[in-house]
Amino acid sequence: MSAAPEVSAAPDGRAPRRLLSSYRDLMAVPGFWRNALVGMISKLPPSMVTLSLLLLVGRDYSYGTAGLMVSGSAIGQGVTAPLRGRLIDRYAPRPVLLGCLTAYLTVTALLLFMVRNGGPVPVILITAVGLGATAPPVAVMMRSVWCSAGEGATLTTAMALDSSMMGAALITGPMLAAWLSLSVSPVAPFFVTATLTALSVLLLLVDATAAPRSAAGAGRHWLGPPASPPLRRLLAASGLFVTAVTAVDVLLPLYAKEHGAGAYTGLYLGALSVGSVVGSFGLGAVPDLLARGPKAFVLLIVFGLGTGVLCLGTRLSPEMVLLLCPVAGLAIGSTFGTLRTIGGDLAPPGRMTETMSWLSSLDLAGGAVGAAVFAHFAAVRGSGTALLVVPAVALLAAVFGWGARTRAEPLTADANGSGATRG
Repeated sequence: MSAAPEVSAAPDGRAPRRLLSSYRDLMAVPGFWRNALVGMISKLPPSMVTLSLLLLVGRDYSYGTAGLMVSGSAIGQGVTAPLRGRLIDRYAPRPVLLGCLTAYLTVTALLLFMVRNGGPVPVILITAVGLGATAPPVAVMMRSVWCSAGEGATLTTAMALDSSMMGAALITGPMLAAWLSLSVSPVAPFFVTATLTALSVLLLLVDATAAPRSAAGAGRHWLGPPASPPLRRLLAASGLFVTAVTAVDVLLPLYAKEHGAGAYTGLYLGALSVGSVVGSFGLGAVPDLLARGPKAFVLLIVFGLGTGVLCLGTRLSPEMVLLLCPVAGLAIGSTFGTLRTIGGDLAPPGRMTETMSWLSSLDLAGGAVGAAVFAHFAAVRGSGTALLVVPAVALLAAVFGWGARTRAEPLTADANGSGATRG
């Protein structure tokens, strides 16, 4: 009988990893399936709220008023996210999450009551802000949970999976919200989001070992994670990246309208999301493809090139744009995951959730700036011209992403407790 063929070793002496072996390693992590379930459930409510709120308020008020409520909810979410993250890191997650959940359910009920009974706009705006400000940060905490549960290639794969689930939620969430609002009742999506939010909180807290641990004794700077220069660069890269992504989301529907291809609007955004999910899953399958240090820089460059190719497509035809949308979206999800992996590396001791919350706040700010600035630019100069600026924004994000690159040494607090430093 002939001898079995030998498996060649990798240059570093390790056996070569098979395709998808990283996902098998991740699934072997204790609590993986429960964490994956909580992660998916926690991502659906945020993806449903914007459209649900728009359709609820727009039914009895103007759509301008409905847009104001959506903006108020986003502001409430973005401004308070670091505070909620700091509370979770400083105190036990259980009372903070349960307190947020109680307030969130109360505000949701009050919002529905006020809208359905024709309440005054200022009061509804306050409740909309409260809806964002009280949302339990389970989705943000799940990034901390993955950082606590994995390391190295496993962590990279976990963050890629998290980004893939977010991409899937961004596709299914608005579809579910629209169906419930138009086919059942404008109130129905809020019952679903409230139920899913409560379920995600309870599932996260069922196993106390799943929640990230606070570190009250760690050195702390009053400013928090932004006191660290690498983290400031990472926050800037993340904000600029989301500005560029949101610009694409805004400009493609405008392009379709300008060229008489309004039927392609949903297909454009869906194709972007599909490309994002596929890219995230693919990078998670080969986590060693890029070294962690320059990965954000490389992926941001790839995203910039993808948007550049999309610009060329707009000069050809709406059909060509549709074909190129998955290419433009290929790096979106993996870039999100990589930025959060680096955020976990750079997080000051005991401030993981707060760091992830800062990233979420900068994402919201970047999205607001991208929507406002590029919508105005497109109205003045046309969507095609506005789209030409997007690759430049992506390249600027890459510059900051290079400055935020990390090495594998453990974090230490500096002498003044001002945050993370690297050896």
